[in-house]
Amino acid sequence: MRGLAAAILVSSLCSAPLLAQERDRSLERISLALEQPSPIVRGVAPIEGASPKQFGIFTLLPPTSRGEMIRISIPIGELVTRAFRGVAAANQRRQEAAVRRRVEAELTAFARAR
Repeated sequence: MRGLAAAILVSSLCSAPLLAQERDRSLERISLALEQPSPIVRGVAPIEGASPKQFGIFTLLPPTSRGEMIRISIPIGELVTRAFRGVAAANQRRQEAAVRRRVEAELTAFARAR
């Protein structure tokens, strides 16, 4: 118990000078440089008001934040909806074909019975 108390006391005394030190100047310069936007190619400003371009299901959008070169938009909701509608249509066709076969079988059985 005494060892633990001594270790806590020593660590708190040793960490006090570290906490009192100033931040490193290089870290401040790096953080300032990261806060300022800079174009990817020097002398070329980012394109303002660029319109989105469609390539099949993909839409290429202009970048909105620093570090982005291009943004791609994919209509996930539309693709999922299209897939569910396709499955529903296939199920309906399958059910209609099954009912059609059953009706034809009943008609042939009725015709034989006469």
